[in-house]
Amino acid sequence: MGHVGQPGLATHDFQGQLAFSEKASDEPFWDKVYRKAFPSMVNHMLASGDVKSQRMGIDRVVLLSSGKTLYIDEKKRKEVYDDILLEHISVDTTGSPGWMDKDLAIDYLAYAFMPTRKVYLFPWDMLRRAWLHYRREWIGKYPEIIANNGSYKTVSVAVPIGVLRSAVSNATVIEA
Repeated sequence: MGHVGQPGLATHDFQGQLAFSEKASDEPFWDKVYRKAFPSMVNHMLASGDVKSQRMGIDRVVLLSSGKTLYIDEKKRKEVYDDILLEHISVDTTGSPGWMDKDLAIDYLAYAFMPTRKVYLFPWDMLRRAWLHYRREWIGKYPEIIANNGSYKTVSVAVPIGVLRSAVSNATVIEA
């Protein structure tokens, strides 16, 4: 386990991570996850061939027996860490915002640690609410992780899992 409490920047290979995230052999894993998470699930399908859906953050579409459709962004990590990476800069050369700063058309972010087959399922609206409240604090306090994509870099902040879960839980309480 790593990242939390480690100063400075770390890097990872974008192309290698992309190939890892698109492994078809992981489909049985995701099927188990969604059957447990949504007991009334009728079916689910990848949205990988749909470019518009991909731009809106949608990796998977889940259909419930009520007719409700859920849209999910899936993130996978090869190793287990004490943190969750929240991307805040997509392209450093242009300053393009990362997925945490985009208004994505998703209901959930599914964040998986593949060695342990453990998934954190965050309601997107509450995750975004927590992010908007704590963004500056987290970027100033926790390590940034750099993904070197060749001609540009992507920047994420490594937020401790407990901190993120607490912030998302707190985001569900609204004081008017």
